[in-house]
Amino acid sequence: MHKYMTLAALLVAAPIAAQTPPPVDHSKMQGMNHDAMATPGASTPAMDHSKMPMMDHRKMEGMDHSKMGGMGEMMKNTPANPYAEVGMAMHHKMMVVGADASETWIRQMIEHHRGAIAMSKIAVAQASDKDVRTMAQKVVTMQEKEVASLQSWLKRNGKKAQ
Repeated sequence: MHKYMTLAALLVAAPIAAQTPPPVDHSKMQGMNHDAMATPGASTPAMDHSKMPMMDHRKMEGMDHSKMGGMGEMMKNTPANPYAEVGMAMHHKMMVVGADASETWIRQMIEHHRGAIAMSKIAVAQASDKDVRTMAQKVVTMQEKEVASLQSWLKRNGKKAQ
């Protein structure tokens, strides 16, 4: 009986061991403070990403995104989520970068507020709950004022409006 148990344990453990990736030597990764990482609770400074090699996105051409665990479906509008496409567009537009941190924040917030406006307009048109439609209309009004204020900052600072 004992040898059958040993054989069964080996038959279960062998496939698991075969799927376990080999250990990686992280000590040679550039820009990482490994001494701080070895001390539990120690504060680790931000990694210097400028030392990392750039990814070659051309190798991603032709990828079938429909097989990425439902990601393709998450990016499409559905009756329960009519905001997916607007949300994806907003996140894409938020990648805008200005000349400095202040301008970048302003430009990204403009796109963030525009995304909220677009989503809220969909809610006004499609939400079944009257309170949600009312709140969404208030968001449209408030966010339009915020966009105007942010655009005003760009103009006051000699920046091109977006």
